[in-house]
Order: sequence, then C-alpha cells, then structure tokens
Amino acid sequence: MPPARRLRASGNVRVRIAAVGSPFGDDRLGWIAAGRLRRSAALVALPAGVVSIAELDRPGADLLRDLEGLSALYVIDAMRTGGPPGTLHTLHAEAATVPQGALSSHGLGVAAALALGEAMACLPPRVIVFGLEITSTSGTGLAPEVEAALPGLVAAVEHAVLGEVCSG
Repeated sequence: MPPARRLRASGNVRVRIAAVGSPFGDDRLGWIAAGRLRRSAALVALPAGVVSIAELDRPGADLLRDLEGLSALYVIDAMRTGGPPGTLHTLHAEAATVPQGALSSHGLGVAAALALGEAMACLPPRVIVFGLEITSTSGTGLAPEVEAALPGLVAAVEHAVLGEVCSG
C-alpha cells in the first residue's frame, strides 16, 4: 500500500475544531463528530499541526483558551432553536448575530463565550459554529434524526477546514 499523500497548506494556517458536548444523549454529538473528524482521510492528509481537534465538556469561557495564532475556530455543538431534530445550522460569527441561549445546553453557552471573546478581541479571524438541532440531553444514545445528520455535519466541517487551509 502506498503511503498517504499529504496536502500542502497555504501559509501559516492553524485551525482548531472545538467539539463541545457532554456525556448525555444528543449532547454527545460534538464528541462523536470529533472522533469521525480525527479519522477523516481529508484531515489526516493535512500537514501535522495544521488542525487540532479538542473535545470540550461544557467549556464556558474555557472555549477561549489558546486562540492566539489561529486562522480559524470551528465550533461543533448541539443546538435547540425550535427547528426539526437533525437540522444543520452553520453560523458565521463575523456575519451573524448569535442568539443568546439558543446555541447550547451548557451554563455559559457557546454564544456567550464567543460574545466574550469578541469583546476581549481574542477571536481568530474566522469563527464558524456548526450545530445540529437535538431532541434530548438525557440517555446514552443519539436520536435517529441526529445520528442520520452527523455525516452532513462532518462533511461541512471538513469542507470548511480544507477551504481555510487551501486558501490561507
């Protein structure tokens, strides 16, 4: 078997994927997506150090740690906005107002943490929140609609990362 081909990254691009979650029900989706992204052939082919993936348990303001030098921050989280379960939401922080409390089931949610990061001027140039509409934060498994939507979420994050890396 030939060795895996490595892609070239433009410039000094560094991307972090922050997969937010908890061990409960559909809220696990960020962690499950992180595992799939770690095994993604597209991301594995990137040079070492270009992409980091962190699984965060209800991080609050800790979401803002170690952002210096990043080109982009991509956040994956469960969402409850009233939409149908499994709906993929993609929010570009620089172009959209993130509704308070609509993005996360955590104490200091992703929206509040990003607003704090904006106020502190510590966010990277590109911040995108990828989320799936969930049904429940109880139990151990994902709802069928959420499970079925995960491949689309993973593909959307891969596409964003590759776009950042190749254009960076």
